Amino acid sequence: MFRYRPWLISLLFGLSIVFPGCDRDRQSGTRTAPSPSTAPSTSRLSDSELEKAVRTKLETDPELKEANLSVIAIAERNEVTLSGTVRSHATRERAIELAKNAKPGVLVNDKIDFKPAA
Repeated sequence: MFRYRPWLISLLFGLSIVFPGCDRDRQSGTRTAPSPSTAPSTSRLSDSELEKAVRTKLETDPELKEANLSVIAIAERNEVTLSGTVRSHATRERAIELAKNAKPGVLVNDKIDFKPAA
């Protein structure tokens, strides 16, 4: 076992040279946030821009355009709420899918009522 000790010490010393950026004082299980200067810049949509993107998608479907659904967007949470009344379950599902496709990862709160045509 003693003959491996110089080799092990050399290995550990070499690793400390290869990985000088490792933070030895950091506690296990903590996270650090990137500094503002190194954080990647992302362009965020405003509430009105997200709402407009969803409305544009909904207006591509004639039945949904006629239904005139209400769209409330909270861009900070990447979330939209759809409300109103449609005449079929298929139309309701189509509205949800179109809203999801307006922006990647958008969460859709479905408050759409279904009332068949009389």
